[in-house]
This record gives sequence, structure tokens and C-alpha cells, in this order.
Amino acid sequence: MMAHDQLIRQIQSLAGKVDQQKINQLCMLLKATDEELRGKQNPKLQLSASALVFENKRLFFILHPYQKELLLPAGHVELNETPLQAAVREFHEETGFSAKETGDLIDVNLINIPENRVKNEPAHQHLDFRYRLFKTDKKPARAELPVSLLKKEDAPVEFQGYYELEKG
Repeated sequence: MMAHDQLIRQIQSLAGKVDQQKINQLCMLLKATDEELRGKQNPKLQLSASALVFENKRLFFILHPYQKELLLPAGHVELNETPLQAAVREFHEETGFSAKETGDLIDVNLINIPENRVKNEPAHQHLDFRYRLFKTDKKPARAELPVSLLKKEDAPVEFQGYYELEKG
């Protein structure tokens, strides 16, 4: 089981890179709960992970099937995995491409997830760990979702700041 103190250390590693107030709030949130956040058992707060993967100065996005918006490839952290492992797995499942099983944590966010009546899931929040990953293959396997490679100006505003991570 990934202990909350390990998650707190990961969040604290972002000091100097993201807003300190956000880091403090997320750490306090984790300290206030001892419930398992991986999987979908917790009806209020769940752990998720996102993949930021660039190709030719473009970032991979998927069209979310229920929210009907462009998002980073992402999903729930399962009981047997770390957030980094979940980001790699979700990138592969959703885009069909593989990524290296190493990556840098670049951000953590608290995301409000609306009710999903199709899956009978109440509104809840995700503590989303975002990792910069690197694609390892040129041809994808079958993707679960529609995939887009977008330039900064075409990306949703929420994600445009991440383009500063792309170096070439």
C-alpha cells in the first residue's frame, strides 16, 4: 500500500516549481484522511495520474467520453500501482502508444469530477499527479479514445503552461 506520507513527500518535491500554498493545501488534505485513495472505493477523493507527452512540440490529448472535453491521458491509480505507473498505463491504454516507465512529477492538482450517471458514480474529487513522460514507439496499438496532438495555441487554456516543458 502506498502510504499517504509517500504521496506527501512527492507533493513536497514540487516546492519551488508550483505554488507553495497549493502544496500546503494538498498535503493537509492527505494528512486529514487515512482512507485508501487508489482504486474507486473512496466515494469522495480518489487518486489519479495524468501523462504529459510531447511529440514535435505538440502535446497528446484525449477526448473524454463523458465530459466531452480535451484532457490529458489520465485515470485512476489502481490498488497495485504507483501514480507514475498509472500515468504510463493510462497513456498506453488511451492513446495506443507506450511511454518510458520513468518520468518527472511536474504538478499535482485537485480536480472536481462531475457525477457520471452512465457508470453510477457520484461527483467526487481526484488528487491528480501529473508526470512528464517520453513516448517509446512510433506506431500505436489500438487506442481506447480519440487522440489529438495539439500545439499550445490549440490546447485548452488549463494546459498551455505545460508547453514550457517542451525543449525542442
